[in-house]
Amino acid sequence: MGGSVCFCSPRLGRALPAGVAVCPGAESGRWDLCAMSPEGAARIWGRELHCRTLLVPEGIYHPMWQTAQVVSYGLGRRSSLTLSSMGGCGVLCVQRALRDRRGQTVEEQELPLLEKWNGFAPQDKLLLAGIWLLWGGLPEI
Repeated sequence: MGGSVCFCSPRLGRALPAGVAVCPGAESGRWDLCAMSPEGAARIWGRELHCRTLLVPEGIYHPMWQTAQVVSYGLGRRSSLTLSSMGGCGVLCVQRALRDRRGQTVEEQELPLLEKWNGFAPQDKLLLAGIWLLWGGLPEI
């Protein structure tokens, strides 16, 4: 496995960390980190996928997706990642311990988000924050 991919809108590409590629199509493969928007998940639904960590919207998962760790994001209490504050820049709430791509533990915590992400919808903001967090840490504010 190697590299990372985000099945999402190309407009999110400018906010992704270096090394994470936007894949607007429906190709499958093997990655360290695979992140999906709801639309991206629909594009690869039913296709085989192998990754170390899968970042998906809460409630979306296909049995053909093989992964060591599933991290869900959304506005519900069951999501691994959620927003604990909708005002201002927002705060990412990590609701259970996770492993980043280097194998480091990410503990339960609340982390402030970048002001420049304010233009994104909550789901896109969660997707970006999740990618950054799992890639190795949120960018400095």
